[in-house]
Amino acid sequence: MSQAPSNIVQLARLRRLANDQAHLQAAPKPKILFVDDEERILNSLKALFRLHYDVTVSTDGYHALELLKREHFHLLVSDQRMPIMQGVDLLRQAKTISPQTVRILLTGFSDLAAIVGSVNEGEVYRFINKPWDNDELQDIIASAVKIGVDLAALPKPAIKPLDIEEPIIAQRFEEKPSAKLITIPPTAATSLSATDHFPANEPHLDHHYHYAEPTWSPDTRVLFLDHDQELYHCFQASELTSCQSLSARTAEEALQLMQHYEVHVLVASIDGMDRANLGLLCLLKKEHPHIVLLAVARLGDADTVIGLVNSARVFRVIFHPLRPKVFRPHLEAALKQVKQVQMQPELLRVQQAKAVEPNSSFMAGLGSAIKSKLSSIKSLFGRKRS
Repeated sequence: MSQAPSNIVQLARLRRLANDQAHLQAAPKPKILFVDDEERILNSLKALFRLHYDVTVSTDGYHALELLKREHFHLLVSDQRMPIMQGVDLLRQAKTISPQTVRILLTGFSDLAAIVGSVNEGEVYRFINKPWDNDELQDIIASAVKIGVDLAALPKPAIKPLDIEEPIIAQRFEEKPSAKLITIPPTAATSLSATDHFPANEPHLDHHYHYAEPTWSPDTRVLFLDHDQELYHCFQASELTSCQSLSARTAEEALQLMQHYEVHVLVASIDGMDRANLGLLCLLKKEHPHIVLLAVARLGDADTVIGLVNSARVFRVIFHPLRPKVFRPHLEAALKQVKQVQMQPELLRVQQAKAVEPNSSFMAGLGSAIKSKLSSIKSLFGRKRS
């Protein structure tokens, strides 16, 4: 008789397990599309992920695009080097066809042009190097799929993703002939007094006034960070007058400004005298994922760009020589991205950055004082404003 309650409990437990298993089997699995011209790699990926996901594979980018038109995939993982269609072209077109599908690029080669293209045109979530570690790959895929599932539950984007290859219709603005220097607010926690002005060669804020309605708020601020202020001068020449602009020469100056002014886009030089900005971008994205980052370089290497995407989630990578007509579309795309995230804050999930190692070369030259200031800068999402 004493065994009866135990048997009843065990039977109930078995029934619950059976119900849970039936529910798991009935629930649709998240859908992943893998694209690679090597069938052995596709077979390996399918074997690794088919237990937990609905896996579809293709060796042809054009076929993959047709699949994306017919059904929704939460994640697209594509190889870069393929003979029919390269991965960067596939991701670029996939962004337009299915913008809420998370995109990952597999690469086994240091093809800088392709990698930069996949950032600027395909807006990849992560790069994965071949050969990969299975455990690390499974973690990345799980994270990306979770984001893809969340994005699929959102309304369709209200703003069409900007393809910088499309012609951009310039809006006409009437601008003030001169910029104004700012004063430090009396309540600001800073060593400068309320009556101090930034000298002309120090960080400053330009107010631009517009009379046409852009797709972003005129209160949107762009901060340009480089020692010679070439980025800021290029911005001025671009005649993009529908936003406010800040300029700083060093990371310290940039953070000083960001403690008093909310910044939505940061455009930073990342090499030469500005090499320390790499670490700033990584740490800044971790603390303030809403800030859209653009990196500008004179020289480039694939490893640096991959690191910037994985650890700083940079939105665009731009190379010198800068030309205003080329620079402006990148800035407009970043401003539209700000507006889209403001309308759908859930999109910040896609901005999750991979943690950067403290001893990484990216962190060289970044002082502890900078790291301590990151948590005190103004933020659009949830932080206290002065």
